[in-house]
Amino acid sequence: MLSRFSDPKFLSRLPQWFFFLASLAVGWRFYGFCRYALGAGPEAARPAAVEGFLPISALLGARLAATTGSWDPVHPAGLAIFLAALAMGFAWRKGFCGHVCPVGFVATRLGRLGQRLGLARSVPAKWDAALGLPKYLLLAFFLSTTFFAMDAAAVAAFARSSYNITADARLLLFFTRPGLTAVVVLAVLALLGLVFRGSFCRWLCPYGALLGLLAKIGPTALSRDAGACTGCGRCRKACPVDLPLDAGARPMTCSGCASCVVACPASARAVEFRFLGVGAPWWLTAAGTCAVFAVAFVAANALGYWDSRLPSAMLARLYAMALGG
Repeated sequence: MLSRFSDPKFLSRLPQWFFFLASLAVGWRFYGFCRYALGAGPEAARPAAVEGFLPISALLGARLAATTGSWDPVHPAGLAIFLAALAMGFAWRKGFCGHVCPVGFVATRLGRLGQRLGLARSVPAKWDAALGLPKYLLLAFFLSTTFFAMDAAAVAAFARSSYNITADARLLLFFTRPGLTAVVVLAVLALLGLVFRGSFCRWLCPYGALLGLLAKIGPTALSRDAGACTGCGRCRKACPVDLPLDAGARPMTCSGCASCVVACPASARAVEFRFLGVGAPWWLTAAGTCAVFAVAFVAANALGYWDSRLPSAMLARLYAMALGG
């Protein structure tokens, strides 16, 4: 048992498991709040961390902060998490995707299952690049709409609308009362994830696209020593997004999860992280990501930028309306 806790492969996965379980706990607490809002459960507070599931609202908050200099009072924790994710993406190779994001966790587990079932397939590099275009188009749409198509007054009005305030309730309804289209789309995405590792993250996620662009210019890179490489293929087999050996030092789909680094045979040590050009340990991105999240959480709480400033009674009424109560 003690040897397991010293195994890099086991330790590298702990942050992602921690944040995934924490996300489930936040989701359960939010469900309890929604039941309270509908008058179907005991009094419960809305967990601020649920705003981490609202990247579009966080983007609106970032626009407001940039134009008005004031922190978003509607989804303050969402903005704090969003800015922390940007810092993680720049410093630690999309550390948010590799260690925090619950969608990335599910995508990784689906990919591993597909490998065990013998379903996993790879696509040529050119096809992979073409299939990845939609996430950049989506990113361009969201950025242009938020920062250029809408003026500051329109952004402020939408950010304070009941629709945006209760966006997390609508997301809950999407999963608790999915329509046929939603079920089919989720099933197709799950099937793609079984066959093509990390397909959603690689081809469709605009959040990951933004973080990948930041990681491209960040200080952390992957170093591959072709001379020391034994050609065993363990690094690509372990990679949750199926990166080839010649992907370069800063591939925009690399999440910094360290799977390739810990999978490389110790005798070869052909893959490592480098920070500002200096060799770094495999746990650098995980530790750095967790540190950024912790600092963001503590600072946001200390400055009053974590919990919503909206009156709890008003929130309960709005959520009851959004949930059909």
